[in-house]
Amino acid sequence: MQEAFPDYHIYQGGISLGTIEDVTISLKLIEAAYGEDALPDYVVLGLGPRFLANLPPDRPFKSIVDTYSPWFVTTGPNGVELHKKSLFGAARAKIRFVGKQPERFRSALRAWAAYWGREFEEWPIGESVLRQTGLLNMWQSQVERQGRLVSPYKFARSAGLNEADLANFMSGGWWESVFDWDARKNSGAAAERLRQLMEFLDAHGIGVAVVNMPERSYSRDRFTFEYDDYLGAIHDGIGQAPFLDLSVFAHDSEFFDAEHTIPEGSQRLTAHVTAWIQSLLN
Repeated sequence: MQEAFPDYHIYQGGISLGTIEDVTISLKLIEAAYGEDALPDYVVLGLGPRFLANLPPDRPFKSIVDTYSPWFVTTGPNGVELHKKSLFGAARAKIRFVGKQPERFRSALRAWAAYWGREFEEWPIGESVLRQTGLLNMWQSQVERQGRLVSPYKFARSAGLNEADLANFMSGGWWESVFDWDARKNSGAAAERLRQLMEFLDAHGIGVAVVNMPERSYSRDRFTFEYDDYLGAIHDGIGQAPFLDLSVFAHDSEFFDAEHTIPEGSQRLTAHVTAWIQSLLN
């Protein structure tokens, strides 16, 4: 994708279990910590019913900001806002964060081991040593394992869940609240959250394109709301921003679960969205 947009530095800004509010928080956090110049020039915003509905309610991102950063988050009539903690509160957050460092260091070491292990294996002398000592297969296995542990592409080597396993995985818990979400009743609040994000982007001169992400038929069959009510909330929130509805773009065989695609689906989806964004920027 970087090659498709040579004038931009492309990065993936996804947040686990993130929603509209979490995207707004993350952008305000970037601005508070690093200044307005650190904000992106353009945002491609991927949406889905869970994202728009602000579910699940106990998402991790806000809690992480409140616990480990010098800021805390409040939600009011104007949406989510960041507030600076006192010096004592900021110091406590930093001390808490120190306790998280060992896992970060372990991840860094794994990434380092995977990189240099692969470099050594590809070095002719290194490969020769590994072959002569009978360690090549073990070495390759360990390099692969360390790389996989720190890779963000956790679905890249996974076959998709079958229908029965998917149903078992998604039954009960907060997913039920997504399936039962009342899009008509809650469309006003959902659109307002989206509108507040759009206003932030506009105020900072950040371009935006909005994509309604692909959904597996299992999810669409379980939604109890009228899909047009959901799409209406999106249009009310984004105004005139470019919008691409890809809800039925991917085949069920291209999904790992209900939301995440396996490599075949990801490659096709990426190519389609890339071409669309190029047409907007050109």
